[in-house]
Amino acid sequence: GAKRSFRMKMFSPSKSGKVKEGSSQPGSSAMGRLPPPSASLEISMSDFPTPNSTPIPSPARMPPSVRLNSELDPFNVSGTGAGLGVSLDDEDTRRLLHDVSMSYSFPCKSLLKLAPIILLTATLAAVITSLALRSYTPYDASSRDFHSIFNNYLSKARYVDLTHGVSPSIPVEMAYPVPSFSAGKSSRAIQNFAELGQEFTYEEHGFISTSLVLGSDQLGTALEVPAKWNELGATLTDIPGSTAIRPIFVIDVTHQATVDPGYELQVSDIIAFERAHLVTISLGSVVAIRTDFSKSYSSFVTDGIPSTFPSISLEALEFLHDTRKVLMVGYEPFSVDSTASQTGAAWLAHKNRPHLKGLTNLDRVLAKGCLLSVGFLKVKAGTGGLGRFVAVCPSKGYSDEPEKGEVVAIDMEDGELSVKEHPLRRGVDGVLRSDVDASPTDYCKASNSLGCVDGQPVW
Repeated sequence: GAKRSFRMKMFSPSKSGKVKEGSSQPGSSAMGRLPPPSASLEISMSDFPTPNSTPIPSPARMPPSVRLNSELDPFNVSGTGAGLGVSLDDEDTRRLLHDVSMSYSFPCKSLLKLAPIILLTATLAAVITSLALRSYTPYDASSRDFHSIFNNYLSKARYVDLTHGVSPSIPVEMAYPVPSFSAGKSSRAIQNFAELGQEFTYEEHGFISTSLVLGSDQLGTALEVPAKWNELGATLTDIPGSTAIRPIFVIDVTHQATVDPGYELQVSDIIAFERAHLVTISLGSVVAIRTDFSKSYSSFVTDGIPSTFPSISLEALEFLHDTRKVLMVGYEPFSVDSTASQTGAAWLAHKNRPHLKGLTNLDRVLAKGCLLSVGFLKVKAGTGGLGRFVAVCPSKGYSDEPEKGEVVAIDMEDGELSVKEHPLRRGVDGVLRSDVDASPTDYCKASNSLGCVDGQPVW
């Protein structure tokens, strides 16, 4: 490129107080005309470009013996010439500044000598700052409430339901009976309100109920507890409330399960997951195994539950619980183990470890970064609990709109749920459905109907 000009003006006070001026141009020998060491020095750099510039101190902070003038940007001059931030690309100019700095008490010479100390100080400051930030806890649970966490994060999160609904058509494993549904009825006579065995209706009573006969606590999506296999094991009553919110990791082995429907999760799959996602499965978390087995769930009612299904090897269970110290594993099939001897299920029970079975929609959960809400029917000393498991994930992790079964908390911030298009009526299987042929109920016509004042609905 073109050679850049560099102009220096040297001012030396005379005995009379007046100033004598000398000048130097690139390529000339300036030393014969330099002022004495006590002189001040003005450097003009108006011809220097400023790409990729680095900041320098403002004039107010510069030593009084050095003043910088630049028509372009006096506070942002590129390069490193003699410590001034000047970009010098010709030998004469560099030699000139070197001679000046060697012959005079040029302040930048002192700065150059201090460079190692400055660098060491900056390095120590960076290390201390890094350590401080690493130990800094941004949210002190002991002194603040969690409402701000909901308002700032959870209210904007994606909620993915991992639970199959319970109905008379739900597929069941082994010889467990299917559940049955029917209209709820009064178990005793209540004067001027209900007769013994009378069905509760919207017209007569203002409300209805459903009678459920589950037949087993081993249905659908459930929390399986050790007492099912272990006479000394924990029951549903023993599950602590601290299991309610946990981090969840989702390990995807759908490819392996497609190639081999009876594929067992291996320790190598877990290690590969951690490497791929730059994460170590954390203490007390839940690890769910995605196989997409649940996508065939509806066909199991008519075709039966397949005898071959994906599972988790005993070695993988031992690694997750004994090495990674997870709280629970979760999976889509109805059992953690597809072997005839059920060694994996027995190991979990006799190690007193609960687990989640019959999960669905794991394909909609992020591999890492989500929380799991764990809810279940707390049956006294139950050996299994019908569950409601919901993954709570950052919305920014998704590029699409919520699918069926997914919501964003902000969508129902006032607590009002969706309204049915048609009145609910009970089908032959006892399940309530929106019925297009049903006529709306005329509430409060019965004299003792609940929810009415002077024969009129309160709503």
